[in-house]
Amino acid sequence: MSSNYDPKFDMLRQMLALSIINRLEEAGFVLEPPPNPAVVAPYWAEKIYSRVVGDPTNRMKVLVYTTVFGGTLDMPLDVRKEGRDAIRVCGVYITKDGETKGLVKERRVHRVGNIEDIVERMLTRMRDAWKSLKTGQCCNRCGAPKFVSKKGHLCCAEICWVEEKKNRRPLTYKSRRRSRNYANKY
Repeated sequence: MSSNYDPKFDMLRQMLALSIINRLEEAGFVLEPPPNPAVVAPYWAEKIYSRVVGDPTNRMKVLVYTTVFGGTLDMPLDVRKEGRDAIRVCGVYITKDGETKGLVKERRVHRVGNIEDIVERMLTRMRDAWKSLKTGQCCNRCGAPKFVSKKGHLCCAEICWVEEKKNRRPLTYKSRRRSRNYANKY
């Protein structure tokens, strides 16, 4: 059955929410705990699903921000009404310090068209993020994955060169005024 999604109808929003969550669970994604449960009520918090890429020691995940909320006895699963938000898919790396660094960002999945088409577009973005994380470059020094900086350069996600700078000895060089050629110029 192909139903055209219209955010004005509660039933269609609930059908989309169930379709999104079912597809994510079929693909092996698990629900992430809310980032800050004290700030947002649990039934209004957006559900975030994740899946580890490859070996868990790689510390890479694909995250899906679903725009789905609810799921309690008081409030059934629902998708946010129309607006600026959309389903977002990204790939992240968890550093040794526990900080999360973004590696891959896919295009947003807008909730327009048929419900099946929306879910398939989400699945395509998830596969693209997975593929990008699996085939990305790694740092030669520490083995962490690389990401594209704001200037467009590839950088190590662990930022290993900063630690290296802290461990280096300060440069020792002669001042220009104390060199032999300075006295001869004047």
